[in-house]
Order: sequence, then structure tokens, then C-alpha cells
Amino acid sequence: MQPIPERFTTLISDLEFFLCDGLKGENLSKKAKEKRDAFIKRIKEVKLSFPQDFKDKSGDDSDYDEEVDSNNDGGSLVSERADKDEEAFEGAHQMPPMAAQDLTSVFKAGYLEKRRKDHSFFGTEWQKRWCALSHHIFYYYGSEKDKQQKGEFSIDGYTVKMNSTLRKDSKKDCCFEITAPDKRVYQFCASSCKEAEEWVKQIDFVLRDMSGIIPEDEEEPELYDDVELIDEDIYEMLPEEELPAPAKPPPKFEPAGKPAPPPSVDKSADYPNFYQGLWDCTGDQPDELSFKRGEAIYILSKEYQNFGWWVGEKSGVVGIVPKDYLMELYAI
Repeated sequence: MQPIPERFTTLISDLEFFLCDGLKGENLSKKAKEKRDAFIKRIKEVKLSFPQDFKDKSGDDSDYDEEVDSNNDGGSLVSERADKDEEAFEGAHQMPPMAAQDLTSVFKAGYLEKRRKDHSFFGTEWQKRWCALSHHIFYYYGSEKDKQQKGEFSIDGYTVKMNSTLRKDSKKDCCFEITAPDKRVYQFCASSCKEAEEWVKQIDFVLRDMSGIIPEDEEEPELYDDVELIDEDIYEMLPEEELPAPAKPPPKFEPAGKPAPPPSVDKSADYPNFYQGLWDCTGDQPDELSFKRGEAIYILSKEYQNFGWWVGEKSGVVGIVPKDYLMELYAI
């Protein structure tokens, strides 16, 4: 009996993989499921009839039986084996089993689509994985409840960047890749462009921190509270430096013409309402008073002080003045 051509054996194996793994997450009708199981059964019968032609592709039939009936949301057993085969092929360092919920110092975590390094014609190119960046290790699981990772790798020596050429569908702008010279390239796709950018930002932050690019916070100088009190009288009193005048507040009111003075009062004894100018002030509007530093101004009203202005009188002229330009004339 002549052997079956390799292209036919590969086609049959790929078809079996598609029926067992590619349709696993699909919501098939009862009739469709029955047809799928019937096809899988017939393929197995063919493979058993030609064991010499499928000895390298058959694998363990019990695994496929589990895949058809499994309810694991994280992906099929074929996908899990593919992940581990890829890691072993690349010679990656295998970390001890770590439950997703036991990870510490997690910088970023969430679901991503991970691109398989090698996939068959019927196989799934992108697989949904729950990923987490813990310390400098990138873990990926079937789901956030898994007790063991499907794979992991250290990001030391890698670089991360966005890559819109990995896909041609609507998610092309949601992809990023983690690369390093002479090492395997890891490619992922997030649910949105913003989510992908956040992953890139967090991974780049850890990489920069590992390389020492991010400076550590400088320690604050230590303060001592056991210094003896010093007599302040030994210091010479220097004149206060003249500070620049603050900007005048814009008047947020529109008084009707110049403010009229209130009924006459005895100004000679009304010391609390006498103020003097701190800086020179030139009025910009007809209803504003102009005055020099040190000139006395009698305040008639403070009704506009919420807007930064008072009503004052100088040399018989009444107008509004910026209250921040004034200080009390008498210390009472």
C-alpha cells in the first residue's frame, strides 16, 4: 500500500485541529455539534487505518476527547500544549507554577490576544490570554483564575512598541510587540488602542527602572529639633525690601458714574478708615483715584471689596481704589 501524500495528512490533521479547537468557543446548534463530532470520529477512524502515516501527527486521542467536552474558558488543551511547545522550542526559562491570584507587585494585568508563533491553516492565530506584568516577568494564563501559567518570559533586555502591521482588521491599531535581539518576539492585541498604549507605557516604565534610567527620589535633608534658641535681639533689623505692586483687580461692577460720598462724618476722629498708599497707583478709568506711595486716603465705603475695590477720598476727590494697594495709616 502506497503511503498517503504528506499534503493530505497535513490537511486532515489541520481539519481535525480546526474542528476540535477552532470551533470550541463557537455557539453551535445541537445539530451542528453532532455533525462536528461525527466528522471528528471519522477522521480518527481514518488516522487509525493509516497509523504509519499519522504517527507524528496523531498525538493522544484522549486529549482531543477532553477538548470537545471541556468548559475551560481560557482555551483548549491544544492551545495550552502549543504555548508550552513554543516556550520549550525557544529554550525559555521555565518558572515554577504560579497561580494568577498569587502574583505580587503587578504593574498591569488584563485580557489580551496573544499571537501564536506558529499556527496551522485551520488553527487560531490569536488566542485570548489573561496577562500580567509582575516585577520583570510577563505571565500569561487562560484566565485570571488559573492555578498555573501557560507561559512566561522575563522582559529584561526587551523593548516594547506599538505595531499596527500585525493585523489588517479593525484592531490593527491595538497591537504591540515585545522584541529583543536573538530572542523570541511576543506580539499582543488589546481591546482598544488606549489599553494597548497603557500596556506599552507600563512595560517601558519597568524596563527603564531596571536599566536605572528613572532617577530615585532624593532624600529630604534631616531636620534637627535639638538646636538651642537664639536671642533674636542680636540680629540687626534691616529695612524691608520693596515688593512689586500687585496687579490691580479688574472691576466686575459698573457704578453709575463716580461714587457719591456718604453723609458727612467727623473725619478727624475716624482713624480706622484712614489708609495710605503702599505703591504708586494711576487710575485707568475716570472713576478711579490716582495716588502716590504714602499719601493718605480716607475710605468712604467697602461695599465693593468682594471685587477688590473700595470707595475712597483724597484731596476732596472721590473714586474707587484697589484695596491691595493700601495699608492702615494709624495703628489702633
